[in-house]
This record gives sequence, structure tokens and C-alpha cells, in this order.
Amino acid sequence: MRRLNLLRQSLHENFWAKEILLSLYYLLIFAALIAMYGQGNFSTPDFIYQGF
Repeated sequence: MRRLNLLRQSLHENFWAKEILLSLYYLLIFAALIAMYGQGNFSTPDFIYQGF
């Protein structure tokens, strides 16, 4: 828990480290979306509509 608090405090104080980590976070989200939908398959899974 102490390490987490130290990391949080250092990120709060260091602007560039926070910006780099935030940018990496969003790039990973975009990469996951491209991996999921990059093949052109935008259809929803069948199990969503089974009960209706």
C-alpha cells in the first residue's frame, strides 16, 4: 500500500510522467478497439438478443 501511495504522490507531482501514462492508457484502449473491430465485423453477439 505504501508503494501505491508513493506512486500516486510522484505522479501527482510529476506532470510529464502522468501525461505519458495517460497517453499510453488511451493508446492501449484504441489498440484494443482496433483489434476487436478492425476486421470489419460490427455485428453484435447472438446471446444479447436471445431473451427478446
